[in-house]
Amino acid sequence: MEQEGIDSFKEYLKLILKKKVLFVITAVSIITAFVIASYAMPKKYEAKSTVFIERNVISSLIKGIAITPSMEERLRVLTYTMKSRRLLLKVVEALDVDLDTENQAEIEGIIKGFQKDTSVDITSSRGRSDSMELFIISYTNSDPKFARDYVNTLVRLYIEENLLEKRQEAFGANTFLSQQIKYFRDKMDKIDEKIINFRKEKDIFIAIDESRIVQKIKNAEEKLEELMITKKELEAKRDLIEKNITKEDPYTLAILGVSSSSTGNRIIMLQNRLNELLLNYTENYPEVVRLRAEIKLLNERLKSGSTDNYSEGTGSGMSTLNPVYQELKAEMSRIKLEIAGIKVREKQLKKLVESKKGYLREIPAEKKKLADLEREKGTNKRIYEELILRLGQSEVSKQMEIQDKGATFRIVDPAILSTRPVSPNRVKIILLGILAGFAGAFGLVLLLDSMDKSVKSVDVLKTLGLPLLAIIPRIHTEDDLKNQKKKDVGLYAFAGLFMLCVLGIFVFELIKR
Repeated sequence: MEQEGIDSFKEYLKLILKKKVLFVITAVSIITAFVIASYAMPKKYEAKSTVFIERNVISSLIKGIAITPSMEERLRVLTYTMKSRRLLLKVVEALDVDLDTENQAEIEGIIKGFQKDTSVDITSSRGRSDSMELFIISYTNSDPKFARDYVNTLVRLYIEENLLEKRQEAFGANTFLSQQIKYFRDKMDKIDEKIINFRKEKDIFIAIDESRIVQKIKNAEEKLEELMITKKELEAKRDLIEKNITKEDPYTLAILGVSSSSTGNRIIMLQNRLNELLLNYTENYPEVVRLRAEIKLLNERLKSGSTDNYSEGTGSGMSTLNPVYQELKAEMSRIKLEIAGIKVREKQLKKLVESKKGYLREIPAEKKKLADLEREKGTNKRIYEELILRLGQSEVSKQMEIQDKGATFRIVDPAILSTRPVSPNRVKIILLGILAGFAGAFGLVLLLDSMDKSVKSVDVLKTLGLPLLAIIPRIHTEDDLKNQKKKDVGLYAFAGLFMLCVLGIFVFELIKR
């Protein structure tokens, strides 16, 4: 197996030596084409900018208090945002690129060119204590100054827009939460008002308890029975007093002495008695009324100067109010007032009993309605409290965005003016040209050899089954050999010199890098 490989190698080597001129010319042509192409290709320069996204230590301190976008979310959209059409149009406008704004095809071509030549590489330090994320923005262009300005402008606009969007988002969330809090607070106030009105209307100030209502009805009915008994007793007393009043006269006769001195003494005595009664009774008391009438009558007799002489112990008669009759009349009035009051209370108790019985029948429906209102209030209260909590978190997040206390963008390596082109890579192109030259020359030699149908060896004739009469070798004279040797030396010298030049160019470009 190894011998076959060696034999094949020898055959190929013989073939190359046989067609060495073609091999050298082809290889030199291909290598020359690659070298010329590497120098003919336009130079492209690369500008890079390195940016850290560093999470501030305060983010860990307020974890669970403020809501900030995660680093993973920011990095996930960073590549798309950096190459977005909207941001690239802002870059074009900032760089004052000369283009026809009416020609949409030209604008789209420029945007697609920017997107193609812009690269975003993200490096994460996840798991480290400092928690930093690094991304590198690079852009290649034939103008190094434009490449530098493009990268720096792109990074600057992205950072400014990112911070502005986060602040607007924080403000928007804060405003939205405030509006929702006001909405649910108003809603809760309306529900509270409904519950209060419902409780007032249904006389419910504590939790509904059927046994309490039944007990109230029972107590009201017992009071109603007591009032009915009391009313009957008063009515019986009223009838008895009316009967006694019919037996009494409204007025009675009082006997007065004729002596003026005795009359004056009696007036003084009656006045003292009247003063004593007024300390305990009102002006309408029957005895007070009688005494006033008697005093008035005695005073009139004194003023008239009556001098009728009667023996001592005799006197004149005077008509006056019957105190018994007046007392019975007063008692009658009191009883009638009590009966009227009892009737009013009786009416109110009957109305209360009927109301409570009706309410007792409506308790299931009222309970459900009250429970629905309380449930709705509880649901809105939970949402309201959650919104209050979120509002506090949103306020902290807003202040973090305003003061840049969250994730911080820090440009650690801005793009600078590049002096060395990154394209074309002449070292790589020349190396590929050398390999392609040898491979192409060898391939061409094989191709031509495979197309040659002439007999090249005795073995081929033997395989045809034809008789071999004689072998006539190629005859070379001494001059022919010398000329051929000179040609070979010249060819090898040319090939060697060419390869030295190519290798010199290769080393030069390698050192330049």
